[in-house]
Amino acid sequence: MFKDMKFNRENMYRGAVPFFLMNRNKKIVFISSSNKNIEDYYFTLSDYSKESVYKIENFNYSDEEFQTINYGLLKILENRDNWILLVSLEGILRDYFASGDQIELCLEKDYDLKAIEEKLVKNGFRKNYLVEKRWEYSRRGDILDIYPPNGENPVRIEFFGDEVERISYFNIETQKSMGNLDKINVYINNNKAGKKTFSELLENMVSDELEIYLENKELMNYKLEELILRKREDESDLRDKYSDILEKTISTDIIRFQNEDSENYQEYENVKQISAEKKVIIMTEEEKRYKEIFLGTPIKILKEQHYEGFLNDNTLVLTDRELKGIRIRRTDIAKDSVKYTNFNQIRPGDYIIHDIYGVGIYLGIEKIDENDYLSIKYAGEDKLYVPVTGLNRIEKYICEKGSTPEIYNLGRRGFRKRREKLKKDIMEFAKELIKIQAKRQSKNGFAFSKDTVWQEEFEEGFPYNETKDQMRSIEEVKQDMESHTVMDRIVCGDVGYGKTEVAMRAAFKALMDGKQVVVMAPTTVLASQHYQRFLDRFKNYPIEISLLSRLKSDKDQNDIIKKLKAGTVDLVIGTHRLLSKDVGFKNLGLVIIDEEQKFGVKAKEKLKHFRANVDMLTLTATPIPRTLNLAFLGIRDISIIQTPPPNRLPVETNFIEKTRENIKEAVMKEVAREGQIFYLFNSVKNMKRKLEEIESIIPKYVKTTYIHGQMTPKEIRDRIKDFEDGEVDLLLSTTIIENGIDIENANTIIIENIDKLGLSQVYQLRGRVGRGSRKAYCYLVVDKDKKMTKKGEQRKDSLENIGVFGAGFQLSMEDMRIRGAGEILGEKQHGALETLGYDLYLKLLDEEVKKAKGEEILPDDVDVDLDLNANIPASYIDESEKIVIYKRLLMVDSSEEIEDIKSELVDRFGKMPDPVKNLFYYLEVKLLAKQNFLKGIKKIDEGYLIKFLEEKLDFEKVHNLISKGEVIYVPKEEGIIYRGDILEFLMKLKG
Repeated sequence: MFKDMKFNRENMYRGAVPFFLMNRNKKIVFISSSNKNIEDYYFTLSDYSKESVYKIENFNYSDEEFQTINYGLLKILENRDNWILLVSLEGILRDYFASGDQIELCLEKDYDLKAIEEKLVKNGFRKNYLVEKRWEYSRRGDILDIYPPNGENPVRIEFFGDEVERISYFNIETQKSMGNLDKINVYINNNKAGKKTFSELLENMVSDELEIYLENKELMNYKLEELILRKREDESDLRDKYSDILEKTISTDIIRFQNEDSENYQEYENVKQISAEKKVIIMTEEEKRYKEIFLGTPIKILKEQHYEGFLNDNTLVLTDRELKGIRIRRTDIAKDSVKYTNFNQIRPGDYIIHDIYGVGIYLGIEKIDENDYLSIKYAGEDKLYVPVTGLNRIEKYICEKGSTPEIYNLGRRGFRKRREKLKKDIMEFAKELIKIQAKRQSKNGFAFSKDTVWQEEFEEGFPYNETKDQMRSIEEVKQDMESHTVMDRIVCGDVGYGKTEVAMRAAFKALMDGKQVVVMAPTTVLASQHYQRFLDRFKNYPIEISLLSRLKSDKDQNDIIKKLKAGTVDLVIGTHRLLSKDVGFKNLGLVIIDEEQKFGVKAKEKLKHFRANVDMLTLTATPIPRTLNLAFLGIRDISIIQTPPPNRLPVETNFIEKTRENIKEAVMKEVAREGQIFYLFNSVKNMKRKLEEIESIIPKYVKTTYIHGQMTPKEIRDRIKDFEDGEVDLLLSTTIIENGIDIENANTIIIENIDKLGLSQVYQLRGRVGRGSRKAYCYLVVDKDKKMTKKGEQRKDSLENIGVFGAGFQLSMEDMRIRGAGEILGEKQHGALETLGYDLYLKLLDEEVKKAKGEEILPDDVDVDLDLNANIPASYIDESEKIVIYKRLLMVDSSEEIEDIKSELVDRFGKMPDPVKNLFYYLEVKLLAKQNFLKGIKKIDEGYLIKFLEEKLDFEKVHNLISKGEVIYVPKEEGIIYRGDILEFLMKLKG
């Protein structure tokens, strides 16, 4: 693209830089004056350049992160082909090691696996059962996984004896392989070749092949002085390195469109006039829309993403930034990821509940007669051994932590009697739920039209790629809206996962049918932010949008209310003010509520009034327990967005002791990389004293301010704006920032007194950072001299297990466990929850609901005894992981799922030993036994004894089998005997 275009490097538009670099056809080092420029250039070059592109930003990298950067630099410098390296000022002032040890592995060659493992350990790799981050390796039988410092994905090598049989990359989240390779080169650590400056690394490059550019030299000189202020002890070294590289560079000054230029381009008639004199190219995601607008003009429209337009000679390139005032935000690939440990995973010492014997303490897996059994301790010295094939009868017992559930003796009927009594209550409650659902389904709502051309055009204007979960949620919302049933759907997804876009598309759909839309937010800050976003997104459509909150003057409020009643305001965004008695609508069709749990009891009662005949859409990152239950029980529908946006980086969470040194380091680490900091301190009374304390720790050039809920709305707005504009480096705040503060450059949050905050609240606050392409940090400050409460300790434990996205939904469940399920379903059901625990209670309730609806339930307790050694040996899969695999296997309901898991195990753990093959054979038999409604199958000397459930017995089919001599009828056993392969027989029976 723009291949033959010649650029003036002395005064070049910022939007033209990547295309200028591509046209040089050389090895290029481009020293950029800001991280933002590096990020923007990098993404355009990644899209359009044939050469390799690498970037080194101005980040305060940890040693391990820097080693990764260093290896990437070596790799690109070794490349004989042309490449482009984007580097920051700090990047050229660092020292780098000049070479590194590598392990080269080739297909069908022999290697000493033990020697490789020893070499990894010697070079600082940590062994982990499943590789989760860089500098880790795993050895499982013949499978060796390595996550080296170079490359985007970890590597899996499978051996057959000493020979390499398979090499592939694998996905860190799913642990599944991706394609196959013939050979792989992985860096493992620095050899002792010493360090070199950036300039010295370039010395061996042929000068004719290499060009080094310095962007905005005057600004760079200023930034150098600023850096020296922070590192006085290194002044001489920094100046020498800068002077050395300066001698080799070509200077280029960057210019940009002025505000008046952009305002001019936003008037499309002006663009049409310009196209008569200049060549105009538009790069946009909204190709269809602009083709309609500029129909009949010579303007060229490309469906391409680019961050900013430029003018070069007689060519004007425009993007959405100039035409709409919207900046395309893209983020880098998340290379490191730590999975959230599923809170439902059973670990030794946990309370679990067996659906027949009640609550016990899980002790672990024990081998009995070559098979795996779960060992569970009951009252006294009683122990229960449950075969893993009975794992579906066991759930983790979720209750209020700290309270001890009642544990019964195995020989008594205490739990069974209590369970039978509770089952009657559950059955009654199930019937009640059916009535509520039926009533809800019978409500006649407005059926919205199918998508219009404008809807498609509006959706095309979304500047990001939708995730799979996001698309599914959008489709579910649309289906609800197009049906005659009144919609009541919750969209649950973490901060920044795209819930607002789901809401915008729903709003647009409603507006296309002439309906009014309400968007409610719990705070004026969040309402204002939504207002701005909706204005930007709906800018090109004839839709009247207003903001109604108590911050508006009485006159403005009255004007908006009159327009709402007259129907001239199409979409209104506001706070609790929208629930006032004087607010009315001409034709309300959709109510969108953001973070419903933040509204008080009275507000929620008023919201119920809307639900009677208006479609409702609720957005939440961390739903409250009652909302979760209503969703699980089908009273409200739920869509869960668990997939992070493409290339989203995880927020690294660290606990730090409350010391001056630790606070200063956390703040300065962010300041050093041109970022900003939230400091959460939830005490209005001591806010000023806290600010003085922080200011006494950090240098004077770090600018600070504070906000809290008792300030005037104008003060809050002004101070947030200063923070947003970069006038302030550190914002001290109460939990007022929990919703609605979205500042891309703020990528560190420090939170004090976590024991006084809810788990979901801490998680929500953590979501204030990590919105852009930078690595984000959350520091949870722990006072070593102050004892944390029991619940605070539990929150700390839960938060320590989280390093990835999508955990907001799981954390709501965990929060419920910590707080106790509470009286979320009424007094009677509360007793059932206490006795049965949350998981078993929901399982039984779900069964009763299905029965009440007359749905067919497959038998869950088919007794299958094939006399096989069927289990997962510890030598094949570690206990902590195999209990997860067992649970997954016992939940399968199709042969396809069984085959998928079988392939996954071979990929992740190597060739299956016979006991595992037997387990899969057993599972296939059991699945078919369920589908054929059998009561049991037992291996006997004569073959297999098969018993049918009387009420499901197909007499004619069985009689035919007996008359043909294929099976033998055994009256005494009330069953039949089959002598062949039982799996083939069951498939035939089903067929």
